[in-house]
Amino acid sequence: LKKFIPNSDASLTNPSKVVLIYSRKEVQGAWSSGGVIWNREHVWPQSTGGFGTSNAGADLHHLRPEDPSVNSTRGNMPFGNVNGGSVVNMSSTNGGGSSNCYRGGGYFEPQDCAKGDVARILLCLITRYSSLDSKSITLVAQSYSLLLEWNDLDPVDEWEMQRNDVAESYQGNRNPFIDHPELAREIWG
Repeated sequence: LKKFIPNSDASLTNPSKVVLIYSRKEVQGAWSSGGVIWNREHVWPQSTGGFGTSNAGADLHHLRPEDPSVNSTRGNMPFGNVNGGSVVNMSSTNGGGSSNCYRGGGYFEPQDCAKGDVARILLCLITRYSSLDSKSITLVAQSYSLLLEWNDLDPVDEWEMQRNDVAESYQGNRNPFIDHPELAREIWG
């Protein structure tokens, strides 16, 4: 994934940079020793998913680059709408300052332009990996309703479609909720 992510998550305007999943900041694409610029974020945290370094734990549709401080602050908090929480800051390596993400009330909220991506990733994992059948959605999100809301709020864009194409070229499969976001409401609506 250290080798694939610089291509799958490349910026549309500067292919030497990657787009971070939650903060949407564009940073150096090449992997840096120890992941000081970006590290691999499990959108469904390993600690609550029960997977290792194969299947969902190594799925390019699942693992995304993120600023180490933002990733660490999120930890294994489920996604949700945060009211009155605190802003999550970027690491000093990436210039510090606001990531435009929030935490509070036991939830992590990415900025609006990442919410649909998060929802479609989680829905894809739930659909693809039967090992998650026994896991409650509340381990990773407030509810299925929230994921449907976020899927609608942040429609699939050109960058997400490009990412799906590149992931398919490496893995041989696609995230069907990027190709057909309407499936989310047909299944869980």
